[in-house]
Amino acid sequence: MKLKVLACQLLAFSIAAAASADVAMVEHQALRKSLAKPPKVKHGHPVKATGSQALIDNSGVKYFINTNITFSTSSSASAAMSEASYTHAVAATTSGGGTTSSTLDDAYDGYNTMCLSLNNTVATCQTGNANFVIYNKNGPATTECRGAASGVDRQVVFPAQVAGNITMQRKVFVPDNDSFGRWLNYFTNTGATPQTVTMVVANNLGSDSNTVIVTSSNGNATAEVTDTWVTTFQNYSGNTSSDPRLGHVFQGPGAVTPLAGINFANGDDNPFWGYTFTLNPGQTKIIMNFAVVQPSKAAAAAKSATLVGLPPNALQCTTLAEQLEIANFVAAQPIVTVPTLSGIGLFTLAAGLGLAAMALLLRRRRSATV
Repeated sequence: MKLKVLACQLLAFSIAAAASADVAMVEHQALRKSLAKPPKVKHGHPVKATGSQALIDNSGVKYFINTNITFSTSSSASAAMSEASYTHAVAATTSGGGTTSSTLDDAYDGYNTMCLSLNNTVATCQTGNANFVIYNKNGPATTECRGAASGVDRQVVFPAQVAGNITMQRKVFVPDNDSFGRWLNYFTNTGATPQTVTMVVANNLGSDSNTVIVTSSNGNATAEVTDTWVTTFQNYSGNTSSDPRLGHVFQGPGAVTPLAGINFANGDDNPFWGYTFTLNPGQTKIIMNFAVVQPSKAAAAAKSATLVGLPPNALQCTTLAEQLEIANFVAAQPIVTVPTLSGIGLFTLAAGLGLAAMALLLRRRRSATV
């Protein structure tokens, strides 16, 4: 104890001496349709079906999240969305630059299915292909994270699925105080050696063969691995389009795990994208994606760009530990642990600083007497 007191006194003296010598130191986040669905009915309101969870965001978009799926599918698997549609009429943009009142629906025919690519190539998930392990047939989901505005749980939590040494899990979140959908895809290496993992997201858009790429984060209409988001819509029929305008948000700037591959094309309603990363033994990483549903192309682009920056609402219902595990966005900064000194270490530091300050003072006095 006396040693620590003496050390503190020496440290205080050092600081004072350094100050007098002008020395300074600075420190410095409903299956609406299945694969065997009936023909589409435009402008109809989807009916919640068995094995689905429906959540409505604050703009009135209803998302149908697939749960307890029992059949093989490449686009409507567990935690994918079978559909998203407005619950009321909105001011939908027209080809002439105006708007028309329309209850936009049929955003998805199966969106954000997740699979592992066992040969680490980014290609769309395929049923019956031994190279792909589709996250599916996992049993019932649970819910968590009660929304203050709705009084309803906002996050659907899916069971774990094992593929070799990799354990996968998914959570889907829809806020009641904002307008988007979010996926958290968890991967944990339960083995004793590092594992390289390639995750692919497969989709089936409601825009079908009328799918058009509107724009992307770099301003062109081409999807590239450097893009943080892309927007699409169903091309106009005459002056109108009855599907919502969509945003697909993949990654944030500076992330340690960027896109490894991406495929969007006009006329193709099955875009896909993927990520490749390494998991050390016992390590967990999360890949996060966002879905955007809006009544105009401009609004879809603006919302997508906003989500890339991870405003506070984007990270609702996540813990700091989860934010640190998100690999394709910089959701949180790692906490740096500053080492502490023992009594002897503190004494040594203080003594060294004191001697340095004394030497500086003596040098200045000698200079003054010359």
